[in-house]
Amino acid sequence: MSLSKFKLTLLAALCCGAMLPSSGQTAAKEQETKLIAVLNSTADFNAKSDACRELAPIGTAAAVPALAALLADEKLAHMARYGLEPISDPAVDVALREALGKLKGHLQVGVIGSIGVRRDAQAVGALVGLLKDSDAEVQQAAARALGMLATAEAVTGLEAALAGAPPANQLALCEGLFRCAEARVAEGHAAPAIVIYDKLRALPHAPHQVLAGAWRGAILERRQAGLPLLLEALRSSHPELMTAGLRIALEMEGAEVSMALADELGKVPPARQIQLSSVLGRRGDAAALPALITLAEAGDPTARVAAIKAATELGNAAAVTPLIGLLGDPDAGVAQAAATGLAGLPGAEVDAIVIGTLASPDQAKRLKMLELVRQRRIAAAMPAPLKLMDDQNPAVRAAAVTSYAELA
Repeated sequence: MSLSKFKLTLLAALCCGAMLPSSGQTAAKEQETKLIAVLNSTADFNAKSDACRELAPIGTAAAVPALAALLADEKLAHMARYGLEPISDPAVDVALREALGKLKGHLQVGVIGSIGVRRDAQAVGALVGLLKDSDAEVQQAAARALGMLATAEAVTGLEAALAGAPPANQLALCEGLFRCAEARVAEGHAAPAIVIYDKLRALPHAPHQVLAGAWRGAILERRQAGLPLLLEALRSSHPELMTAGLRIALEMEGAEVSMALADELGKVPPARQIQLSSVLGRRGDAAALPALITLAEAGDPTARVAAIKAATELGNAAAVTPLIGLLGDPDAGVAQAAATGLAGLPGAEVDAIVIGTLASPDQAKRLKMLELVRQRRIAAAMPAPLKLMDDQNPAVRAAAVTSYAELA
């Protein structure tokens, strides 16, 4: 045989070998055949249940008829769906759609769930029809499955059903629409999602979780353009909507949001001031510091304490001097909040301001700074307490000794 003929023969042999099933594929096929035989036999429940479970990772179109035949079995229907759902062949979807029109009750509910898991868009029409089913569980399962499919037809069907839905089914229909909106957002299409959110938040007598979720989606997907809606929620007399607004405010990004929230501080009653202060502190945006300091300096004592706490949470050294000024406030709670805040503010810049204030001619202020030096463990301040041991005020001398001793 010439070299060229040998090469051609070798190439042909390799090609034929590539078309032959591997040993692993052959073994899987043989195993699938055995498992199908178990399902078609008179084997007991455990044997058939195990066969369904083992077919899930290896099943092909060949296993679909045997598994689909069990969808009407009261005991084995769940395991049959377990075996069918992972099989990629479209024969599974055909079998599930056929079963959808034949089964009733919880067996139909199970098939509906499997259709949702497999995202079979061809089943949308049938699922929309089931939104009017006499069985409430079937209606609710269909609504959730349509949410998983999230097609335009699914959205239309869910919205139409929601218009006249009894309260018992309203939540499931809303859940389906939420899923559709989330799918649009995941695809990068915020506009159609906003349309869904706006319709949901306009629902009369909507459950509180629907109201909160719809406002959240409507605001966040609008991004900065959602700020007016956020303020509307925060100003609402509806306590659940207002609470939802506070949570949404923590999620929105941007200094514009912080400034808008800070501007609200001077317009709302003390209870709202406390809530807004907490949000501003957790947002950590220094743009809100001036408004927080303004609130801390005058007004309702409880709101002032909340503003001080929020200001210190920002961790900004610009808060130090105003807080030092509040150490002598007539309200003991405010003064204590200022002291606690100063003790916890981080940074060398804060330490430097405290050290510089030790030279104040105000004896009461020097005493408070010595206490802060001790609490903050400012080692760089040691020369100052040493010098103040000769202060004319006995209280200052005693505090200087205590601070120096602890630092040393």
